[in-house]
Amino acid sequence: MQRYPDLVHWIDVMAAEDLEIGQIVTVERQSGDVVVWRTASGRAVACAARCPHQWAHLGTAGAVDGEEIVCLSHFWRFDQEGTGSKLSAAGRRDEKGSINTFEVREHEGRLEIARND
Repeated sequence: MQRYPDLVHWIDVMAAEDLEIGQIVTVERQSGDVVVWRTASGRAVACAARCPHQWAHLGTAGAVDGEEIVCLSHFWRFDQEGTGSKLSAAGRRDEKGSINTFEVREHEGRLEIARND
């Protein structure tokens, strides 16, 4: 059997127009939940649903803040590439652990995420 390593399989999530700015949607998968969220600029982003700090679920304990998703348990925040940080009271951004992200595409009016499992 010939394999095609560059072939991406896509998981249908929802109608693209139904994901509003600031909204977070959970996608349940056997290998672990993923959250899909829309930034303030309108970009759809997907990442692992569990915050790497203390495993809070971003679908229920997360909020979109501009172009990042924030875990409301301890205020770790993640950018669109999954880089983690936390803002200090003085406004300093301290690096924290990262989170896995997934490619998102809009195809025929639907949002889909790349399956990597």
